[in-house]
Amino acid sequence: MKPRTFLLAVVAAALCMFVVAGLWHNLVLPGLYADKEAHHNGLGLMLVAYFVLAALMTYLYARTSSGRRPAWDGALFGVVVGVLWVFPHELVLAGAHGDSLAYVFKNGAWHVVEQGLGGWVLGLVLGRHALH
Repeated sequence: MKPRTFLLAVVAAALCMFVVAGLWHNLVLPGLYADKEAHHNGLGLMLVAYFVLAALMTYLYARTSSGRRPAWDGALFGVVVGVLWVFPHELVLAGAHGDSLAYVFKNGAWHVVEQGLGGWVLGLVLGRHALH
């Protein structure tokens, strides 16, 4: 894969996940839980984290995808990443901080959507630029 294609996929997927995460955590989540509020602390570090996640996703997806259905396969890959990345982490935080298991499952389900969208975007970019 060309470096330019890799960078384009990383930027597109990272920005997609960062924007939808901001919408979820700042608009939707505070309406669902009284103890959760919109916050903007650490946005720079969170953006860096999404770029790291998108780079890892892009690298792994490009190494494992057949390229036959890039958008669909990217979305499924993102769903798997969402489950593997978030769910165990949320369980640890629930044990450490006493978060409710209902919150853990709702937030885990959200991350399946969030990383699924990121995977879909990177699949579109890589598929359009002939994956390999």
